[in-house]
Amino acid sequence: MLDMLESQVYTRIKTQFPSKLKDKYKNIKFTTEDKVDSLPRFPTVYVHEMAGMETGQDLQGDTINAVWSSFQIEVTTNTKQSEAKEVMDEVVKIMKKMRFQVISTPEFQSTDSTYRRVARFRRMIADNDIL
Repeated sequence: MLDMLESQVYTRIKTQFPSKLKDKYKNIKFTTEDKVDSLPRFPTVYVHEMAGMETGQDLQGDTINAVWSSFQIEVTTNTKQSEAKEVMDEVVKIMKKMRFQVISTPEFQSTDSTYRRVARFRRMIADNDIL
């Protein structure tokens, strides 16, 4: 379970994201890539696994029993702030279903052409846990 966490979280977010919002935002893109080789699509949900930290060590210390897993998720859009908020609200619900804590509440940032919400999540994941 401790390997491929980013892939598993990404898949859960993409598959559990509500159909009504996928219909509303037909160009929505879910990604784990921080660079794009093609034209950008909006809104974009970027899922990034941050550095983890081992926890739950036993006396032998020869295996990793659990980790503190952290994710940063960014929602970027080119239309309006409320769109980024609506998408991030659904992402937060999905992360909470996987028992992640919100450690940095969705923060809003904007430039002349984009609106972005960023949130960070953390949870302890043991070797045999299921998301």
